[in-house]
Amino acid sequence: MINAFSEKDLQILEKDNENKYYVYILIDPTKQNEVFYVGKGCGNRVFSHNAESDGLLEYEKEKEKRICEIKQANQEVKRVLINWGLSENAAFAAEASLINFLRYSNAKLANIVSGWKVHEALSVDDFDSEYGAVALQPSDIRHNLLVIKINKNHSRNMSPSELYDAVRGDWIVSLNRINHDRIEYVLGVYNQLVVAVYKPREWHRLPNNKRSCFECEDCTNLTETPYYHKSIALLKKNQKSQNPISYLYKTNS
Repeated sequence: MINAFSEKDLQILEKDNENKYYVYILIDPTKQNEVFYVGKGCGNRVFSHNAESDGLLEYEKEKEKRICEIKQANQEVKRVLINWGLSENAAFAAEASLINFLRYSNAKLANIVSGWKVHEALSVDDFDSEYGAVALQPSDIRHNLLVIKINKNHSRNMSPSELYDAVRGDWIVSLNRINHDRIEYVLGVYNQLVVAVYKPREWHRLPNNKRSCFECEDCTNLTETPYYHKSIALLKKNQKSQNPISYLYKTNS
């Protein structure tokens, strides 16, 4: 395998200075030719990862670790140009789309970020559920609710028990407030969509005395409640807050 493009190769790749970019993938031959990285670049960028990985067996980045493991198995990383002759913006977009596709196909990529101006790959049903969801109005809130954003802990393929564990916590919440305000339901929210509704039986303070979690009779998601699969985008609360915890209270009407 070559370790750099020849001058003739580079002349072809870079004949148009405005469209000299390409998108590439790295393949692991030791794991049934599994794609493990998607990148964009120009010139000899596709070969640069070998230099980055030399002597870095304990390096934190998964990409470099993977390359070291392949070399230890006396194999070579396979490099494939997916498309070339691209503008930088087109290469960014192609890279992001390819990452999205592979992640949707459950590929275990070493890419840390998803790419440039990227939206998550969604089935049309998931897209409709998330972006076409009916938005809750203040008058729709008929119970005192605790809202928990689980953006970082949510996966679309979660089992019911995994979803329950993601919502129930542990969280920094005031048990005094929960009891005083008579919180009736907990909403698990992903990207402003209510993906889970639970009615806690009781709350527990965890041993560190700073965080708490709740328990239900079972981990059944209460999909028959009027909040499930509704959007909270129009409700008066700080949607951009880093705090995953917020409260909604029933109206008097």
